[in-house]
Amino acid sequence: MKQIKLNHSCFAIILSIILFSGCSEDFLKPTPLSFYEPAATFTSEPGLRAALGICDRHLKLYWMTNDHAEMLTLGTEYLFSELMVGSATDKVMLDDVANKLTPTTDQTTLNNLDRTNSIWYFWEETYKGISYANTILMYVDNVEGLDENIRNIYKGRAYFHRAFRYMALVFQYGDVLLTTRVIDRPKANYRCTTRDAILQMLTKDMEFAVEWVPEQKNMTQIGLVNKGACRMLLAKCYLAIGEYAKAKESALREENNFRY
Repeated sequence: MKQIKLNHSCFAIILSIILFSGCSEDFLKPTPLSFYEPAATFTSEPGLRAALGICDRHLKLYWMTNDHAEMLTLGTEYLFSELMVGSATDKVMLDDVANKLTPTTDQTTLNNLDRTNSIWYFWEETYKGISYANTILMYVDNVEGLDENIRNIYKGRAYFHRAFRYMALVFQYGDVLLTTRVIDRPKANYRCTTRDAILQMLTKDMEFAVEWVPEQKNMTQIGLVNKGACRMLLAKCYLAIGEYAKAKESALREENNFRY
């Protein structure tokens, strides 16, 4: 009986604590450890590094994605060159560009594995890469305490990624939509920009990148965009706008740098 009375007493004390203490409104307020939205995420250098990491990762997936068998994205690019011709016998191939290439050529089947090309993928994924690069360029000036040299390195690498994507777009499609900032609201009045105007912009961007992005020998990490990559892309920009002497100079400078 004494043990039972003791248990009843303990129960009464616990019940009283619960009833009289209650829950305050402060207890119900959420206390998130972080906020994943652009104005908060990209106002610090770790946020910029994360965005740059997505750019680097996307550069690989642009050509070889797990969603496509037989490396269709790279193969599609080769179909428009002298490097390859479609020759599979178990499905219709894009072996006659003049007559078989249409806006819906790559959507003839429901199964992605049976697609004959990935033209749709170039358009969709290229603009994703441009958006990632624009994110860095849009927020990098808002990061407080960032050394100006480091800031310009981020800009240079972002310019490289954006230029690489636009170089692909203008030679795959011609005049295309030019976006230089993140689209953060509905927009219906899109207009194409001429290929020549885009190429002129890319050339200026890459001249900036070559000036600020460091050489690989001065970097502690392998895999990031370096000055050599920027020089070669700048050479391609010069070729595209007809500045052949500058293209030769840029390429030779990198060749000599690589050799010695």
